[in-house]
Amino acid sequence: MDNKQKNLSDAAAMAQFRLALIAPVIHGLYPDASRNAYYQRITENPLTLPDGSAFRYSPKTISKWVSLYQNGGIDALMPRERSDKGGTRVLTDTAIEEIYRLKEAFPRLNSTQIHRHLVEEAFIPASVSVCAVQRFVKKHDLKSARNPNMRDRKAFEEDAFGKMWQADTCYLPYITEDGQRRRVYCILIIDDHSRFLVGGGLFYNDSAYNFQKVLKDAVAAHGIPSKLYVDYSDK
Repeated sequence: MDNKQKNLSDAAAMAQFRLALIAPVIHGLYPDASRNAYYQRITENPLTLPDGSAFRYSPKTISKWVSLYQNGGIDALMPRERSDKGGTRVLTDTAIEEIYRLKEAFPRLNSTQIHRHLVEEAFIPASVSVCAVQRFVKKHDLKSARNPNMRDRKAFEEDAFGKMWQADTCYLPYITEDGQRRRVYCILIIDDHSRFLVGGGLFYNDSAYNFQKVLKDAVAAHGIPSKLYVDYSDK
């Protein structure tokens, strides 16, 4: 088997692995109270991948696989590799921004830890190697903390209220209204430092318009944050 055939076989095996995990959600057969509860349960421990290695995914990653499958079928679950694999171009602009953010907040994080975070939070596909991150960190002199006495902050934690808000959408159970079965989405915005919920709302659509409504109310009540950190996926 040549390299091209092997890569295709590996990608197909990974797609089947992903489909097996999301099948209970696709068919509405999960035993948990909600999709989110199912995602949380199956990602509590590392999962064994087709190649025998173990990896721990985040619930958001599993949720994104569901969206990918619903939009493109099993082909959309196959890992995508770019032709420039091995160079820093495999790292998207958002992934690069996240690397700088992580090194600023956690100067002592090594490339392996950064790579794991980027994969778990879907900044890069699992097919991007640790070496790509290592090369980027080395090339841009990010290997060590600029100040050796600098202490790492807790994950994503700013040092004052209003410096950064984090926004995300929770997938809630379906409800039936006027005979129509509809998905409910909970859009939330939380202050990074205090963990105070500055905004939130329940909607039938996870749309930019609904997010803007929540953000507008949050800003009206608590002012404009210095930064806004959001997770997104193609839908």
